[in-house]
Amino acid sequence: MQKLLLVSLMIFLTSAISAQDDSGGTSPSSGELLIEITSSPFGRDVNNYSSSSTTLLNFGQFRARYFLNDVLVPRLGIWFAIDDNKDGMSTPDVTQTVSQFMFTPGVEYHFLNENGFTSYAALDVIISSRSVKQTSETDSDISGALPGGSDVSSIISQPNQSFSFNNRGFFGIGAMGAVGADYHFSSRFYMGAEIGFYFVTGKSSDVEIDGTLYQSGIKFFESGVKTSNSFRIGFKLL
Repeated sequence: MQKLLLVSLMIFLTSAISAQDDSGGTSPSSGELLIEITSSPFGRDVNNYSSSSTTLLNFGQFRARYFLNDVLVPRLGIWFAIDDNKDGMSTPDVTQTVSQFMFTPGVEYHFLNENGFTSYAALDVIISSRSVKQTSETDSDISGALPGGSDVSSIISQPNQSFSFNNRGFFGIGAMGAVGADYHFSSRFYMGAEIGFYFVTGKSSDVEIDGTLYQSGIKFFESGVKTSNSFRIGFKLL
């Protein structure tokens, strides 16, 4: 059912965009700046950002692309989120703050750019980070990780407490190689697809309780197929 809805959405968007301009099949040219939104029906990836989401399309990132010429296209992708009171205020005396971002500067090499259709290979650098903390009026404050439902005071007596990676801060850097294709329905609008392989290496945040080191950060390495940019829709800005 989800796949049927996705296909229906793509057909609807294609029809709507084509109706905007009947001069379809217009390939981008040098000096043009394109803005796009990426998404995926497969959930998020890279450090498990909301990977369990069951929505039809999961937001990937905002991306800017600048055509130096018909072959080389530098690009920059951005994703960020700031969330206060992540626990939904189920405990009013506790405030959880999660700040995270991902930047992906890169470049595309275009193999084909004619009659509105473009295909390319891309290489991106991945820079990602997450910062988390919990403050409380009745319990200890903790930074670098969220306790996951436990009282911070009870964690202090457990020096080997395990924290879920989804609840821990980190900094990571890596790279991604991808291939993709676009079709420009008009001089202004286009849709495309992209799939790639990524790796990220980094270190989780130190965990501090009331300003005192409780647990040092741990190095990590992650790799896999990148699907969060599998569906793309964009427009010409300049």
